[in-house]
Amino acid sequence: MGERLKMQDRLKAWERRPNQVLKCSLCNNVMDSHSHLFFECTYSARLWQKVRMLVQIDLVAYDWKSCRDTLMGISNHNSSRMVLAKLCLSASVYYLWHERNVRLFKGKWRTVEQLFETIWSNIRLKLMSIRFKSSQNVQRMKRY
Repeated sequence: MGERLKMQDRLKAWERRPNQVLKCSLCNNVMDSHSHLFFECTYSARLWQKVRMLVQIDLVAYDWKSCRDTLMGISNHNSSRMVLAKLCLSASVYYLWHERNVRLFKGKWRTVEQLFETIWSNIRLKLMSIRFKSSQNVQRMKRY
């Protein structure tokens, strides 16, 4: 089964046409997979571009395996830059998954800009609860 999305597999079993390919609910181009949903989808790619531009990090990978490996590699680092990277990665993955499910099950959708604002406001709230040593990076984060 690998990196297929189990929910899509279950939905496919419920369909009247069992050979129908269930397409990505974000772009409606190809069947969901972890790599497609989080990185290859045009919707996801535009979101990641906005995240990268705002926080100026290149730690966000372009494929599922690299993202997982990146998170594992920085899991014990606590500099402001690494904390921000972890927050961005985890919030973006969570909200992309959430957006996919809301589209599939509720028929509602948000633009990339709306989803990005949701992600960034949640990251800001979390950052306000963390104490950092003052640095240029910390001062830049506070300005947003």
